[in-house]
Amino acid sequence: MQTPIHNDWRGFTLVELLVVIAIIAILIALLVPAVQAAREAARRTQCSNHFKQIGIAMHNYHAADGRFPLGELYIHSGWNPLSREQHYGKSWGIRILPYMEQVELANLFSVDNGIFGIYGPNQIDHGLNRIDSYQCPSDSQDALIWVGSNANTYTNHEIGIAFHKTNVGGSVDSLSSSEAGNDPGARIHGDGMMLNVLAVRIRDVYDGTSNTLMVGEVTGGEQGSHQGYQWVHFNLFSTAFGINGPGSIPGEGFFERTNDTFSSYHPGGCHFLRADGSVHFESENIDQAILAALTTRAGGEVISSNE
Repeated sequence: MQTPIHNDWRGFTLVELLVVIAIIAILIALLVPAVQAAREAARRTQCSNHFKQIGIAMHNYHAADGRFPLGELYIHSGWNPLSREQHYGKSWGIRILPYMEQVELANLFSVDNGIFGIYGPNQIDHGLNRIDSYQCPSDSQDALIWVGSNANTYTNHEIGIAFHKTNVGGSVDSLSSSEAGNDPGARIHGDGMMLNVLAVRIRDVYDGTSNTLMVGEVTGGEQGSHQGYQWVHFNLFSTAFGINGPGSIPGEGFFERTNDTFSSYHPGGCHFLRADGSVHFESENIDQAILAALTTRAGGEVISSNE
């Protein structure tokens, strides 16, 4: 007599299946933030390394020239307090290129074009180049920034004058990025490290190079907006409005170039290069008086290690 075969296997019930799905969803919810945090930590490390490269280039420039590069060279006919020849010249971002393994590109900017400078026929398209060390991996807008129209220029680019975006800017002053009543970026008499026309030397930093900001992070508009700051010219900033302040997407959710403030997409603050070459991540909640004291090169403020 043949013994009957009994099959006791049964499938999942709907309740059991839903429980499994819920557990998987919970695990995903726990893992995704951790993965995102790890990725942001990697991006933050990469950004810090970019600042270290800039710091090395700055000090190599000083060793060769006896001074740090001037922040920018911008003189026009309606504003010329030092009685210099009208000129739209190279910013610090161009001047340190030879010390960032960009000698060939730096040499392209060596040709003068009279008063037009970087906007002249031999140089205007060089700003289309992307400089890796001037970019932040946490900023999704990695694009050309609109600078001006095609009218009265030498460029044939389809969007007019355009230079590639930067996420690094020079620290010019603790109160304003421009001289009162003049164009942005024209600050000559600033209390910071990166000035228009004039260059700062290490011996001019009476507050100590370890206590003085030189370069910080900046952002710009949203992806596809082509709004922000370029590395070729006009990239000097003030700490007057703090970190992630008004007019920045991290601070207010929209970009408006009125205050030229430091900001970043790293949660909680942004990177700064100090004049001694060290890189620090400064909190967006830093006391404004301390931030101003860190900005000035000869203000005489005393900053303790706890601050």
